[in-house]
Amino acid sequence: MPSQEVAAVDDGRTPPARPRKRGTTSRPRGRHSGDVLLDAASALMIERNSITITFTEIAARAGLNSALIHYRFGGKDGLFRALIERDVGGTFPMLADLVRADLPAVRKLDLHIRAITQTYFDHPYINRLVAVLVQDVEGEGARFVSERVVRPLHEAQAAILAQGQAEGVFRAVDPMLFYFSLIGACDHLFQARYALKWAFAVGDIDDTLRRDYAQHVLGLLMGSLMVRPGE
Repeated sequence: MPSQEVAAVDDGRTPPARPRKRGTTSRPRGRHSGDVLLDAASALMIERNSITITFTEIAARAGLNSALIHYRFGGKDGLFRALIERDVGGTFPMLADLVRADLPAVRKLDLHIRAITQTYFDHPYINRLVAVLVQDVEGEGARFVSERVVRPLHEAQAAILAQGQAEGVFRAVDPMLFYFSLIGACDHLFQARYALKWAFAVGDIDDTLRRDYAQHVLGLLMGSLMVRPGE
């Protein structure tokens, strides 16, 4: 069955925004300590707009011993990988549903772009975590991001592009180049918060700006993708 977001695009509605994680972290009875630690790290990074947080601070927010961070994740890189796996990788089942859904390629791409901007909105620290992990191109972090994040996104986008070409609505484009164009466009608004603050006097990215930017990116990409009359 298509997800709620897929159904929303199918009937022309804007997919509902997911609430951003803020506030304190508590440990409901029976919750896995690793999940509680991830929630605590996520909440702290969002509140501070920074990934510079200590294990002591994470543990205090979670109400757990800081030694559990080493036990569960093996260190800061492991914690970062787990956050990316949860916050980005957790959306891939929905992405697979989208690729399989009985929807035109144009609507699939619309939903995909909105979902990417929503993910960056919900988890504004993601691009900074990725930047830390991929500093060494040959390292384990770079391989992890490439295999667990980049490849699934690229494969889903390639499938949507191929469908659009089969439907006669998309021109033939290189899926690899399209990946870099799309992710680069969606990512930069959230990465360049310094420019929003100092050049444009925008203090925070609210849901209205997120929706407007998603529509803007969609318009730019569709303008280059769509087959024009006479082509």
